[in-house]
Amino acid sequence: MDSRSLPLAWGLLLLSALPCAASAQTYPDRPIRLVVATPPGSTPDIGARLLGHFLAEDLKQPVVVENKPGVNGILAAREVLKAQADGYTFLIAPQSTMSVSPHVYPRQAGAFPTSFVAVGQIYRTDFSLIVSNASGLRSVSDVIAAARKAPGKLTAAYAAPGSASHVSAERFKQAAGVDIYTVSFNGSPAAALAVASGDADMLFETIPSTESVVATGRARRIAMTGPARFELAPNVPTVAESGLPGFVVTTWAGLFAARDLPADRLDRIAAAVAKALKNPELVRKIAAAGFLPGEASPVEFQKLWMAESAMWKKTVDHAPALQLER
Repeated sequence: MDSRSLPLAWGLLLLSALPCAASAQTYPDRPIRLVVATPPGSTPDIGARLLGHFLAEDLKQPVVVENKPGVNGILAAREVLKAQADGYTFLIAPQSTMSVSPHVYPRQAGAFPTSFVAVGQIYRTDFSLIVSNASGLRSVSDVIAAARKAPGKLTAAYAAPGSASHVSAERFKQAAGVDIYTVSFNGSPAAALAVASGDADMLFETIPSTESVVATGRARRIAMTGPARFELAPNVPTVAESGLPGFVVTTWAGLFAARDLPADRLDRIAAAVAKALKNPELVRKIAAAGFLPGEASPVEFQKLWMAESAMWKKTVDHAPALQLER
């Protein structure tokens, strides 16, 4: 190339790079899509809609929430992985989808830990153990004693196969060394109503999913599953302190991205999520919904996700009722 042509060549090269640079600087420049792994009105959906409002303000773009429930969140995860990894489509999913489904449905979800990356923990909460008033149960010790006296007679409702309420019941059975019959219902509200009506004896679920039947006196909340008393229900003892030492189950919902999302866009969304979760208004709204705001950084959330995935694998490996693809 003639040396006189070099300035022109460099100029053309710089011009060709401008669209990419502009694109990086203006991201996002169109609506963001949040695909939620659960139905409208569910706990993760509430978290998604609360967060979406604040993300839209920060990103200066509309945030569209799209529910795609099915197969414990697997359909929503597939939808996100099908989309271009350009920072405009994200997954919002509960712990059961990301930490449990890979072990319950290994053929369909086994690649989730290597296909997704954690962006932000939206909320965290403990489960409550509710019992039917007709059951005569008043404590965790009562539940264990009744299950030992008549193996298989007590029934534990759960929302769907492989759901958080399902694996929590199975883990309780393993920890207590008892036989409790588990029954699937069509979602958390239906499972809670089954306990309220006496069609099931007990259920592990979040406070928001069970408050309606507890508040009306049709069911009793006898324990929470966290390592310490839950901040939003300080008068309710933990399972560990009321009959089953060492039993701890917590849950969360989070924002996840396809792993090959460019780092700069991942960082932009993660920063927006972290900023939103420090907003006092969002914190108040999350608490009013019955949750605590997520505290984990993306790196901490990734580690938490992997650690809990390993824990739930052990539960699934020892529970034939959870081995749905084996």
